[in-house]
Amino acid sequence: MKFLKVIFTFLLLVLIVSSCRYFFYTPRSKSNIHREQPSLLLLEKIVEFRLENLGWPTSKEDFMNKGIKYQKVFEGFPYNYTEFKRIDSNKMIFYFTDHIKDSDNYYETGKINLNSYNGRVTFYKDSNKFIWKLKMR
Repeated sequence: MKFLKVIFTFLLLVLIVSSCRYFFYTPRSKSNIHREQPSLLLLEKIVEFRLENLGWPTSKEDFMNKGIKYQKVFEGFPYNYTEFKRIDSNKMIFYFTDHIKDSDNYYETGKINLNSYNGRVTFYKDSNKFIWKLKMR
């Protein structure tokens, strides 16, 4: 039994060392993560979109096609990939990944950062008011 643990540990160590050619890990402080969060104005506009159109947006393009005020909110948004996942009429999850800094770093080094900026915002209705929870990973 001890022999199997030693072999497993050795194989795991070899795997980690050999994978360093493709991946790296950048420590992120809480202030850096806080700085890269989506703006509160964007989150408020998503709720406003829901109230005006009686439905959640299906995509970034759908959101931006509804008016200039929605287009302006996405100016300078630092994430290349967004996804709107509608659960029901009162709940939706907004995912954002592929930060501009991380993608630039990937093109320079060819390595994927295991600690890249991304996150999700969960919108839900509570006491006839829409609330969101932001979670950065």
